[in-house]
Amino acid sequence: MGQQFQQQLSFDYNTCFKEIYYSLYSNSNASRAESIVSDVSKILLFKFLSEQDTCMHPEECSGNDIIEQLSKSLPERYSKSEKFHLSDRNINDVLNALSHVNLSSAPSHIIGDAFQSMIGPRIRGDKGQFFTPKELVECMVSIIRPKPNEFIIDPACGTGGFLSEAISQMKEGKKTYKLVGIDKDRDMSDMALATTKILAGDHTNIYNANSLEILKEENKLFHLVGKADIVLTNPPFGAKIGITDESILKQYELGYNWAYSTEDDKWYRLNTILKNQAPQILFLELCIRLLKNGGRMATVLPEGIFGNKSLGYIWEYLRNHGKILAMIDCPRNTFQPSTDTKTNVLFFEKGKPFCSEVKVAIAKYCGHDKRGRTTTQSNEPWPNDFKVIADNYHSDNDSIWKTVEMEGSYCVPRYMVGKLTYKGKDNFITIGELMQKGYLVKKSSKEIGSEAYGTGDIPFIRTSDINNYEISADPTNSVSEEIYAQYASQQNLEVGDILFIADGRYRIGKTAIITPYNIKCLIQSHIEILSLKPSAPFSPYEFLYCLNSNEVQEQIRNMVFIQSTLGTLGSRINEVAVPIPIRSQEWNEKIYAFQANIETRAKCLFNLRETEHSFDL
Repeated sequence: MGQQFQQQLSFDYNTCFKEIYYSLYSNSNASRAESIVSDVSKILLFKFLSEQDTCMHPEECSGNDIIEQLSKSLPERYSKSEKFHLSDRNINDVLNALSHVNLSSAPSHIIGDAFQSMIGPRIRGDKGQFFTPKELVECMVSIIRPKPNEFIIDPACGTGGFLSEAISQMKEGKKTYKLVGIDKDRDMSDMALATTKILAGDHTNIYNANSLEILKEENKLFHLVGKADIVLTNPPFGAKIGITDESILKQYELGYNWAYSTEDDKWYRLNTILKNQAPQILFLELCIRLLKNGGRMATVLPEGIFGNKSLGYIWEYLRNHGKILAMIDCPRNTFQPSTDTKTNVLFFEKGKPFCSEVKVAIAKYCGHDKRGRTTTQSNEPWPNDFKVIADNYHSDNDSIWKTVEMEGSYCVPRYMVGKLTYKGKDNFITIGELMQKGYLVKKSSKEIGSEAYGTGDIPFIRTSDINNYEISADPTNSVSEEIYAQYASQQNLEVGDILFIADGRYRIGKTAIITPYNIKCLIQSHIEILSLKPSAPFSPYEFLYCLNSNEVQEQIRNMVFIQSTLGTLGSRINEVAVPIPIRSQEWNEKIYAFQANIETRAKCLFNLRETEHSFDL
């Protein structure tokens, strides 16, 4: 293994580090990715320390030798009882592979990038921690702009990506800085210690601790509270890892119940402690409390915090403690293939008077696809909007950054931008306005329960059954006449009714129309039934056509909020603005052809289904 790496080290650190990992994964007893990378972290630290001390000889070392040296050099972190998962032979293979690498003199970004490339998508957080893609890390650090002598903290540092990037961006010229990283996971903190120690030496401290306990006065890290100039982080999040420890919850304002007052449009903290709180919410408060007045924060948060009315108290807390500087709307595949969770980024300054105006940017591309591939099929680099967003933050480029007004219950960036586009346009009418004027009625759809599937031949239409404006029912979900009779009168379908997918994963906004050939069916609750009245300014087919225009579909995408991995349009369907058609011969011909195509297909599908039931000889 060593000889192969020695040929590559002079020009390809990334390949070297990756192949170290692959070789160890295949040829060692340590098959858990975190264990391998944690052990490599110890070896890297040992190698780095040996470059500082000519009395150390890293060529032939056992695991015990390395632990002995680490416990002497870093006694606050390593004890003599530490153990390696790797064998001595594996350890020496790694040392041989690194024999021509000088960690002390290598450019900071090269070592950081190489180590992150080894970690890559191989390590999965089982406690809600998902590693932030380099493109987003670079963007966040660039916007925050760390300055000389500023104190930077990441209270959920993972492998140290934010701290490493901050070091890299401050390396130009002789600058001093102080960085602290904290992580509850020992393997993660080992990796962060290795990378930051190599990049910045004694300028960084990495602690293996539960950050959420810092606010307790007896905690050894309590002295950090209120000291940070900058907090950069991507905290763990997820409903399944909620914090239930009352001794932690009572330290946080956001660990208590809050109530909303309609009289003064404010949230107030109650004196009762929550039984369970999502970790990302407590981490958000922790970040703010770590900051000194005037300190700046950039944090990744799940979109649910930005678009959930019941979490309005979080924004009340933010308003009470400073100014929201900016927000970035991240693409849904930012953290894929690790997780499908939709996230946004919040930038905040503590102690500055709150201002309802905030800068927002929308990233549609994140430098990789949902499988993590960084090049397209034509071998071009995958577009990276994060770089464009960062490059333009400190300029007046309003084509990238928009200034919006924070009002109402929703703070999702793309939603706030979308509201500006069609607000007050005379040639558009919203679905809510159509309902107010008596032009449109929304009818109820129902869930019938999976036990009713397959009991008969009447289609039960689900979101997956709506494609290309038509209904393609799955016969395995069809229901009996008895089930149909129970629900048919409630949904009261009519020819010309529009089926509109309002909830789900990726199909929100897709539509179909009820024709004489598919009217006998039941509709799933995730689908809205929109019924136009004869007085409406559209015919049903005109309305269907307009709902599928690029303008309207873009609006719908901006209005869909992602709660964890599921999307919902909710009551915001009433805000969808539809263009009122200007009728002409060309328009009429277009709609006539559109209607004829849909009805012909519906008739053909109906006839095919009828044929299926006449095959008996």
